[in-house]
Amino acid sequence: MIAAIAHKTPGIILDKLNRLLNALQEVKNHYEQVAKRVQNQQLKLSILGLAQESKQYANELIAHIETLGGILHDRVKTDCNRVDQSTDSQEVESAEDLVQLKIGEQQVMKTYRDVLNEPFLYDTIRQMIRYQQNGLLHCFSQIRMLYATLLKSGI
Repeated sequence: MIAAIAHKTPGIILDKLNRLLNALQEVKNHYEQVAKRVQNQQLKLSILGLAQESKQYANELIAHIETLGGILHDRVKTDCNRVDQSTDSQEVESAEDLVQLKIGEQQVMKTYRDVLNEPFLYDTIRQMIRYQQNGLLHCFSQIRMLYATLLKSGI
């Protein structure tokens, strides 16, 4: 307990981690909405997998933020694990959905880079952020390849 009092995490690090957490939550919610509209089962499952991975990374980030002394509202924690049960969304996929996926990818990757560029970031947190970023990049590339294959095959 004495060590916790003697060491305080800089606020800028906690702010950047909170921004990353918010970006992951927004991306997760958006991907779940897009997946509801996608008719191709393979693409739908891939997008839901990406939403699930974003949720997992957000939960991991919540634990690290709290360990570092950050205070999160209960609403933030429950929003991260909330699953939208509404079924009133339209069932028509559009090219705009895929453009929105790309925009979401760019925004979350920009936030990851911003956090990684923080010079005072702890090494353990930096390692976690890197493997999260690499995991999401892998998911994004899988979705792009699957979508390209579906376009070529005309499905």
